Amino acid sequence: MNRGFTALMLLLAFVGCAGSGSHAGPDGVARFTGNYEGSFASALSAEISDDLNACDSSSRECPEAHEPLVDIILRLGESSDGTLTAAFYQHPRDQQPMDLLGRGCGTRVGKLQQLDSDSTLPDQKYTARFALIIENRLCAGRLRPTSTHHMLVKLFETADGERSAEVLIDKSVTSANYMYVKEDGVERRVRIDVDNSPENARRGPYRVCIQDDTGDYSRCVMTDKEMKQFFLPVPVPGGVAANYTWFYDLSPNLKRTRGLYKLEQYVGRFEAISG
Repeated sequence: MNRGFTALMLLLAFVGCAGSGSHAGPDGVARFTGNYEGSFASALSAEISDDLNACDSSSRECPEAHEPLVDIILRLGESSDGTLTAAFYQHPRDQQPMDLLGRGCGTRVGKLQQLDSDSTLPDQKYTARFALIIENRLCAGRLRPTSTHHMLVKLFETADGERSAEVLIDKSVTSANYMYVKEDGVERRVRIDVDNSPENARRGPYRVCIQDDTGDYSRCVMTDKEMKQFFLPVPVPGGVAANYTWFYDLSPNLKRTRGLYKLEQYVGRFEAISG
């Protein structure tokens, strides 16, 4: 066999082994493994039912969280193939992960889906995306309605070597679209004054309030039906006659944005601890 070909094959084999040695992503992420202590913001609020871990799946009422997500442990590790892993525990020495959504939900952090270098925020180094597995789908009502769920972990490190993590889990998504009118080329938001609009109004009139330059909605008007005219030539015997078609539109002309949505997330913040 040609020596040059043999050397090339050995080089390719070496490169292949080196490239498959770690699936965790960018070099240096291993220094972020270990225990992190912290809480989810929703668990610190006064509204118990707002927490991720509020009740078990059989509870009709939610007097208190069974295992509130306060002062818990986020443990980052590495699997046998070098992939980053994540799990949550009640205490640093626990070996059995806790259920983020409550007893009987069967929630666990799945495999790493993506790991990227990231400098979006100050001191941010990486963003890791994990699958979020929920065995009891009845518990998924506290999460964004979707067929699959995921969890983002943002990893930070200061110049002094202090490490921290931010955990994001989608809670809900709602429409953020709004109505508006254009006045002299300026798009101004509009709110319908439902309390002062006639009942059973199909095409109008409505009472609408228009946002001014300071953000107030103090200027309110009643919409009116505006008549528009079109000239449509139609052939008739002996020549051409004009046919007028009339229709009505609301004035002011109300428009609506499209494709704007607001995403709410559960946010957990964790600081690296020793031991």
